[in-house]
Amino acid sequence: MLEQELNARISKLQEEMRSKGFDSYVVSSREDIWYYTNITYSPEERPFFIVISLDDKPVLVVPKLEEAHVKKGILDTNDIAYWDYPSPAGENWFEVLNDVLGKFRHTGVEGNIPAEHFARIQGTSVELSNLVAKVRQIKSAYEIEKIRFCAKKADETMFDIFQKASRETMVLEMSALSQKSYMELINTMQLDPANSNLLAVVWPAPESAMPHGVPNIYKKYGDGPNVAMTYYRINGYASECERTFFIGEPSASEKEMFVHMMNARNAALSILKAGVKARDIDMAARNYLESYGLLGSLLHRTGHGIGLSNHEAPFVAEGSDDLLTENMVISIEPGIYVEGVGGFRHSDTVLITKDGYELLTKAPTELEKLIF
Repeated sequence: MLEQELNARISKLQEEMRSKGFDSYVVSSREDIWYYTNITYSPEERPFFIVISLDDKPVLVVPKLEEAHVKKGILDTNDIAYWDYPSPAGENWFEVLNDVLGKFRHTGVEGNIPAEHFARIQGTSVELSNLVAKVRQIKSAYEIEKIRFCAKKADETMFDIFQKASRETMVLEMSALSQKSYMELINTMQLDPANSNLLAVVWPAPESAMPHGVPNIYKKYGDGPNVAMTYYRINGYASECERTFFIGEPSASEKEMFVHMMNARNAALSILKAGVKARDIDMAARNYLESYGLLGSLLHRTGHGIGLSNHEAPFVAEGSDDLLTENMVISIEPGIYVEGVGGFRHSDTVLITKDGYELLTKAPTELEKLIF
């Protein structure tokens, strides 16, 4: 099944290459290489490349150190090793790679390549492009099931957070809850540790008003909106779940902000389906907040793509040109942030369907279920 999936991905890239006039394409990022080969590696300072052409097997250009490792890969590839970094003249990675590219007429290079690497690539015609980022946006049935599994685990930890929530709980204790899922994956032999990262965190109020801040890890939770996040990547596929909860009854103004956050979220979800522009989803949430004078309390876009990475294209933002398509996976997470009070934000991992959407994360969202 995996070999069939990898070959289908290469075929999709080749279709895009033909449409752009490329007869070869260079892929260099760790994530993208895993996407096409399922090979896990740590590049350090030694770069690793795949050259995909229209009519031949993919070529892997790898350091000698990785040569035996890549031969165990699933796909049928041509493997060419360079000595090391740096190497003597004639044996450097860029000389080996340029020798491979010399027979091609027009080479595309995925745009996430480091600038210092791109500067060394030569060929008849070399052009930066984003074909891999484009094809990665639409998930196969195989990928959707992987993301669905990750979302289920993110939900499980969110429920553990809810059970742990108290005025005696420290921030660091909440973060340790991700280890429960990690050990369950190990014990059931379902974990690829090189392609997994499980992060659970709960920002206490009022620090929850700074969504990328680092709270005091020994602080205990009290009044105000606490923002919980399970930000998971399991066996190569990501998901996220975020919820705002309270310990004890929230104040009237806190309830009001929670309702506004939910209304902005529902405004975005109400128009979410294939064929809608990503910017329109963002504007639906923004327009609601603006109508209540809350735009100044918004710190970020409504969402982003989720797949191999927790943050990838498409981006659900007012400046986006992306058109949402069936089987894309995104987050929906408009937030309200009030200095001195805290943050109000839910986030879900959402599968776009032909006529709407499916929430892959399913933790409770209603206020009455989020007061502990």
